Amino acid sequence: MKKILLSLLFFSLLAACSKDSESALTTGKSGSITRFAIYQQYMYVLNLNEVQTYDISDRDHPKLVHTLTTDYGLETITIYENTIFLGSTTALYILDITTNPAAPSVLSKVDRLFIGFSGCDPVAVKGNYAYSTIKIIANVCGFSSSESALVVYDVSDKSNPQILDTYPLDMPNGLGYKDNYLFVCDEGSDEVVVFDITDPANPQPTTYNIPLVDPYDLIVVDNKMIVSTKTDFLIFDISDVTAIRKIGTLSK
Repeated sequence: MKKILLSLLFFSLLAACSKDSESALTTGKSGSITRFAIYQQYMYVLNLNEVQTYDISDRDHPKLVHTLTTDYGLETITIYENTIFLGSTTALYILDITTNPAAPSVLSKVDRLFIGFSGCDPVAVKGNYAYSTIKIIANVCGFSSSESALVVYDVSDKSNPQILDTYPLDMPNGLGYKDNYLFVCDEGSDEVVVFDITDPANPQPTTYNIPLVDPYDLIVVDNKMIVSTKTDFLIFDISDVTAIRKIGTLSK
């Protein structure tokens, strides 16, 4: 319920600070650290080792219609171009919902343990590439590892995604993108790190990082970005990524 309320708050903030408020309200967005998502008449909800599908065509009486069991450790869910991407403590799952949205099925699973990474795993997808942050905190995100990182996947073949590269970060959390720029909350370095993804397979660090204490998650809609910290929601104008401006603050 708390996540739902925060999402509604984000929508309201975007409407208030956008010239095109109607567009902001009618285009559903959420942060990358979320455990539920809606597609057509279905809502997908994560438990630690399963994806539950609810038919919400009757909003007053949602009905559980399917349960997909996975390995233990599901953390986040995002839907991109009719496909579900799940982040877990150990892997990236890709689920098919075009064949039967009432019963998602696993297209593929990429296990990260063999490259030495595990931990919380939000995902952002753009075209044929997925970007995932791995935050390592023992006893919070499952397993211990020596490094936190941004991981880049090639998901052009959803049945056989490939890990392309990793980029060390301090304690990364939520992420999102606008055009050719990827924004990553890095709580460990107290900043939102900005990567140039003009070459999506090879993100490049920029000098446009935003100093910010304890950034946790973010939402990008058009030229606005809202960053959630431990104490505030901060609103930024990112119409010019080379000159990002803070335009509003709301205390939690």
